[in-house]
This record gives sequence, C-alpha cells and structure tokens, in this order.
Amino acid sequence: MEINNRITAILNDNYGIEATSIEQRPGGWSALAFFVEDKCEKYFLKVYDKRKPSIVPWIEAIDRYTPLVKWMYNHTDLRNNLVNPILTKLKKNKCEDEQYVYLLSEYIEGTTVADQQLSQNQVNELAKILGILHNNTSNIPYELKQQQVNESFDIDFCENLSFFIHYDLDHTDDNVLEIVKPYTGTLLDKINKMRYLSNTLKSRPCQFVLSHADAHNWNVMQGKSLMLIDWECLKLAPQEQDLILIITEPYARQFLNEYKKYMKYETPDFDAFEFYFLKRKLEDIWAWIKNLRFEGLVKSEDVTLEFLKSGLDSCTRTESFRSDIQKVFN
Repeated sequence: MEINNRITAILNDNYGIEATSIEQRPGGWSALAFFVEDKCEKYFLKVYDKRKPSIVPWIEAIDRYTPLVKWMYNHTDLRNNLVNPILTKLKKNKCEDEQYVYLLSEYIEGTTVADQQLSQNQVNELAKILGILHNNTSNIPYELKQQQVNESFDIDFCENLSFFIHYDLDHTDDNVLEIVKPYTGTLLDKINKMRYLSNTLKSRPCQFVLSHADAHNWNVMQGKSLMLIDWECLKLAPQEQDLILIITEPYARQFLNEYKKYMKYETPDFDAFEFYFLKRKLEDIWAWIKNLRFEGLVKSEDVTLEFLKSGLDSCTRTESFRSDIQKVFN
C-alpha cells in the first residue's frame, strides 16, 4: 500500500481525521515526516519503519516520553515551547500497522534553525527552555519519572563499532571501506577514550536532571516562540548532556549566564562534557555505517556518505576540546 494511502487509513481509523492533504517533509534519521491537513486543522505526523532494528528503540521510547511531554505542556512554563502530542481516540500515544508506527502532534508554523547560528534572543530562549526543564525535575510525578531512562554511561555502540572495524569493514569493497579505512586508528583511539570516560563516570556520584538529550539546532524551531522538538532521547542525565551542544558554540558564555537564571550550575564536569562530545560523534558515525551497510538508507547514499566523511574528519580535530571548553568557564 502506498504510504499516503496508509496514512489516510490510519488517521481516519485511529484519530477520526479525514485528511484532505498529505505532504512529505524533510525528516530526521529516525522517522519520515508528513504535513497533514483536514478541513479544519493542520497536523505533523512522524512515521517510523518497524523493519529497521536501529529504529526500534525510538519506537519503544514513545510510550515513555510522550506522557511526560504532555505533562510538561500542561504543568510547566514550557507550554509555548513544546509541541503538544495528540492521542488516538483510544487515548494511546501512537498507532501502527504491520509496517509502520505513527505519532501525531499539532503542527507548528515555523522554521527549523538547522545550520544557522542562533540569534541572541534565541540563545536566551533556549537557555530558558533548558533551565526550566532541568529545574522541574523534582516536580515530575513519581510514576512518570520512574518510567524514564537513567543515564548509565554504557557505550555498547562503541563496542559494536570496534567489532565492525576489526572484523567486518574489510569484508566488503565499497564506499564505506574506502571512506572509513583511513580513520580506523583515530576511531579506535576515541573508543578507548570513551571506555575510560565511561568507567570514570560510572564510579562517580552524579546529579541527574530531566534532559532533552538532543538539543541541537535541527531540533530547535522558531515560530511565535522558540520551540524545542523531537523528544525521543528524553532521559535523566547530568546537566552536561543538554549543555554539550551549546557549550562548544561562540555564544556559550551568553547561554550559561542566562541558563543560571533558571537552574543552578556551579561545578562543570569536564569528564561528562568530553563523554557526551565524543559519544555524539561516534554514535552518529556508527548509525551512518549501519544505514549504508546493514539496514538500508534513511536519506540518499550520497548524503549519508557525505555525513559519514564529515563525521570522521571531525574526529581528527578533537584533541583541544577539553582545554577549549575549560576556557568558557574561566
């Protein structure tokens, strides 16, 4: 069944929505994205492919994070900064057919920041959003908080990447081999560093806050107000988890000054910063390799290879990371 026909049937059966227009929009790496209209309203629909093993964790996360996002929408000062999820007629967070899982939300008129730099006002708004999010950790209802993932500092993806480098990479003469081969030494060095940081952080008591855990510019939209979207990675983690993607930007000091108006932050953990910095790079590299070699493409092969090459290049320029971010706090 063609995807638009599937969506039409799903929306009618599960939401009572008679779609008059369905348009695919650029999506992320985990799901297809669609703009939907009926006679009265506009909606945003995410469609997850159940056949891809790497997508399964994102699907399983829906029933964990969606109720918490709705709680934040209804009970915190983040109402204007969140997209409200829409439940099915049976009050379920998602629905599915034999091939896909569907997640519906309100449609927000706006533009993703994407590759653009945040403006000064947007920096302050994002600092406010994350500050309020973190500061509400103690207010979350017990049953919702218990459902969330706690940061474990596990690095299974590193072990999978290491195994691939040692045993699988050379088995196929393709673009992946050509691109990855020159970087194997660098990747193995970074994996060893991640093992050290993982063991260090596991042995240390850490204070956890409710973290979006993916607060980069592609998940920030400018509508009437600044919106933080895509909450699949939501978990309880150190503050550094949400700050790492901002602390490396030229506006880091401005962000921190505004953030501290809403949430205390006196002692940065540089091991945690480096852990999340390298984790992001290596996780992305492993995800692109899996798309190219094992699971099929989410975006085109050319685009995926370009991202892979760029990610590998950036791994060779990480030695000054810790000293660079320490300067932000001096």
